[in-house]
Amino acid sequence: MPLNNPAPQFALLTAQDVRDLSATKIFTRGSTAVNMPTFSSGEGVYEDAVFLLNARESEGDNSATGQLLLDATFGAGWSVTINSNDKVTITANTQFTVTQTGTDDPLGFGSVTTSVGISPVFVATASADWNRGALDLTNTTYTISEVGGSGSFTFPNLKLKIQDVTAFVRSRTTSDADDFSLKSIEQIDQEALGSRKIAWSVTDDGRAMCHYLSSLGDITWNDDTMRARLGFEGDETPTTSGGFSTLVSTHKIEGVLIPSRPYQAHHLRVTNQSQARRLIGGGYVSNHIGSYVTSVLRFDLDALLDAENDYKHFTNRWLPLASMGERVNFYQGWGDSRRSLRAAQVSASQEPFDLLFTSEDDGEYGRIRGSMITSELELTYPQGLRRRVPVTVEIEHV
Repeated sequence: MPLNNPAPQFALLTAQDVRDLSATKIFTRGSTAVNMPTFSSGEGVYEDAVFLLNARESEGDNSATGQLLLDATFGAGWSVTINSNDKVTITANTQFTVTQTGTDDPLGFGSVTTSVGISPVFVATASADWNRGALDLTNTTYTISEVGGSGSFTFPNLKLKIQDVTAFVRSRTTSDADDFSLKSIEQIDQEALGSRKIAWSVTDDGRAMCHYLSSLGDITWNDDTMRARLGFEGDETPTTSGGFSTLVSTHKIEGVLIPSRPYQAHHLRVTNQSQARRLIGGGYVSNHIGSYVTSVLRFDLDALLDAENDYKHFTNRWLPLASMGERVNFYQGWGDSRRSLRAAQVSASQEPFDLLFTSEDDGEYGRIRGSMITSELELTYPQGLRRRVPVTVEIEHV
């Protein structure tokens, strides 16, 4: 089974409206300007900060399949995906083994996994669940060896820090409902520099992170609006290791809230909208307009005496982007950016698990796309202590 965590870390991410930054030079890397895309009319509103930074995808050659194809020294038809049992699989046209030779095993293959199948399709299926949360490939290495032959190679060889495993497996060429045809900051950065050795992501505590080949140059901010939106002060110093640099924002991203504790409660409320009239002879006639499902979410907001202080971040950098009717995504289990899927939505054409959906526990995990319908919040400190402020928000499902 997948996450198997009854109290996962959750996140609330608002939409990111950057229409006013069309074609704006947001920063310079080394001596190369990086400009936002030129948006056509109506474009420029991103699903949330994950999509603004990396679009929940990897550049083709950076993706799991892309790296396999580049690294392979035998066989053909290499690919990586997540199967209907929510396990990572590797496929090729020849039999092979997968051996964990790095210290980390984020894909869940364990010590040795042998592919099975009938020529020309052999599949190695991970024995354990893949890791949820930010994906750091620094210490991740798998050795793939040919069965009955001498071929062998290691994978992956580009050790980036990526949003999560699903974003690593999901290539930029993927066409699904999460493809909104908007270039992410990661993509425009890579294209401007002519290098794929750059990755942007939202960290597990809600900050912006850029991981890049040091020789490409550091960032100098040119646009204060985007800099502040992503939580950077402008004078952050990157850390460097193994020829790569990592830059993390000082503050949390606007419109991103990832509390340190699991939520206290979550239930659904259903509103049936209709027009009904009583008949003279008894009974009713009714014109059903629609049924609207709402998540009622109760959680504790971290404040001054907690490990993190999100009180003013919530009032000044989250709520202004989440007024009534604005889009908000509820990540029920942070670290898995796929959409939530109800069990009844599984069909012959829709697997229970894939790169877009997770149906774990009948949709109790995964991303719920919604709209904020709470307009007023009273953020009272319990017992006078500036910690664990109780908050209740209502998010109507899209």
